[in-house]
Amino acid sequence: MGAILGLALVAACEPRVELKPGDPELVRAARQIFDTRCANCHGPHGRGDGPAGRGLSPRPRDFGDPAWQATVDDDRLRRVIIGGGAAVGLSAHMQANPDLEGSPVLVGELIRIVRACAQGQDSKGMSEQTGAASPGSVTP
Repeated sequence: MGAILGLALVAACEPRVELKPGDPELVRAARQIFDTRCANCHGPHGRGDGPAGRGLSPRPRDFGDPAWQATVDDDRLRRVIIGGGAAVGLSAHMQANPDLEGSPVLVGELIRIVRACAQGQDSKGMSEQTGAASPGSVTP
């Protein structure tokens, strides 16, 4: 029992490494979250055409729509990502992600993925025209 308590105290005293926006590890984590939690409805490229989203009414948001992008700010995207659709008057089918509430930098990377869809990039930061990473993309 004493050894376990000692390990817990040592672990609690270690300095916490804060990841910065754009850090490759953080970008990978955000991409994995998008792929596992968002793409099923919003599609792998954020176009609202994921397999589960095809049967929904209304259809999931197309993140590539520049008119929509111009009307939504990052704070609203943050509220939708963390609180789910019902928290902001959108579809209750969009699940909340309360586990991300304490990870603002990770949520910021998810917002970058959403924003990249309107900049001629898909959710992975790839240019639709060339299939290559675009300058300023979210790829590591």
